[in-house]
Amino acid sequence: MSELQDSLSEWAVLWGRVRGTDPAADVSTVLIPSEADHSDALAQAQEQGLSPLGEHVFLTAATAEIAAAHSLPENAQVASAPMEDYDVAEISVFDHPVGGGRISVGEQAAVIGNLRFETPQDRDEYEPALLATLAEEAYLHGAHTLILIVDPDEADRFLASGWTAAGRVLSFGQA
Repeated sequence: MSELQDSLSEWAVLWGRVRGTDPAADVSTVLIPSEADHSDALAQAQEQGLSPLGEHVFLTAATAEIAAAHSLPENAQVASAPMEDYDVAEISVFDHPVGGGRISVGEQAAVIGNLRFETPQDRDEYEPALLATLAEEAYLHGAHTLILIVDPDEADRFLASGWTAAGRVLSFGQA
């Protein structure tokens, strides 16, 4: 965890890239390793005149484990492309997009984000293959750790598929 805290500025920037946002001077993001630190972070933010904007679960996984091949139905295809600040991957069935996501690779880790699927059934069927495609891209660039920052209500399904909860991400802004 301390390695990830030490690289806070890197993964925070990468997370912004996959979300399509630039870091803003009036927003702070804090990674907290345990629930015990939660109230301390809130109190410190309030002392600085900041109010909570959101809370997410910070998940990590070994890139090689997530990159393990997941088979797609024979009528599905995966396409990926590099963009300026991140890479994208999309899964389509008979040329109809069913899901996609982004990955931004840094020196120490890669952040996956902007996962989207047409339906919940598409997510269930194609998410493992999409994550494997994005993880393979990170692996090729030498990133051994994947980071995925999700809403608290989404965390359980990732925890069940090999991800580890490494903490909470709290975002604060000017009150």
